[in-house]
Amino acid sequence: MTIRRRFLLASSLARLIRRERGGLRHVEGFFLEQRDRFAWVRLEEERGLLILQTDGPDSEAEDEIEIPVGHAHALLEVCAGEVDYTRTALPIGESHALVDEIIRPRVLHRVSVEFEAKTDAEAFRPLEWFGPEVTGDPRYTNQAIALRGLDEAAEIPLSDAALNSLIDTLDGRSPAQARVAISRPKAKQVPVTRARAQSGGETVKVNLDEIEEAMMREMEKTLQKSRSE
Repeated sequence: MTIRRRFLLASSLARLIRRERGGLRHVEGFFLEQRDRFAWVRLEEERGLLILQTDGPDSEAEDEIEIPVGHAHALLEVCAGEVDYTRTALPIGESHALVDEIIRPRVLHRVSVEFEAKTDAEAFRPLEWFGPEVTGDPRYTNQAIALRGLDEAAEIPLSDAALNSLIDTLDGRSPAQARVAISRPKAKQVPVTRARAQSGGETVKVNLDEIEEAMMREMEKTLQKSRSE
């Protein structure tokens, strides 16, 4: 289970982070929700992922499988909405802050931190360069931005305190309280350009039940393989 806290970020700070640390280009396409779950496809560099998320009372359970890049392109063509962004994983203590520069469908800068336990999420004190928290505002999730758009986003002012705090973070001087268990980056942080999918004019129908069944089969194969080794 994953618990996320999300914060807005001053655009100048986001650009500084990307310039200093690079980033990994993501394109995410979302299918329409069904009950308390939804699925999306993510293209990052030369890697495609199909992800199924089930919402719980306090957190989100996500299952993902890697798919061929060509399949990811084809699925993106039939998604209900997309988000295009560059992500930078910035170390804070023993964990990472995930800094997103959303390019499309509208420009937005955001930083998020992921936790495995609710107590860790509640104990986390945002760094001074973080902007206002929007964890409880569903408008700022990638899914909502892709499917419903975002009418407006507050412009976050830059302060000397925020800039000094970010410089400390870039220099590895984050507060000890930032030592929380979150997901580590899985790929080298370099930009990627999305190529257009070649669907040949065919209509692709998407069903979340079929996606879930396919993901369960793939995970079962992986588990059986690991047991046999």
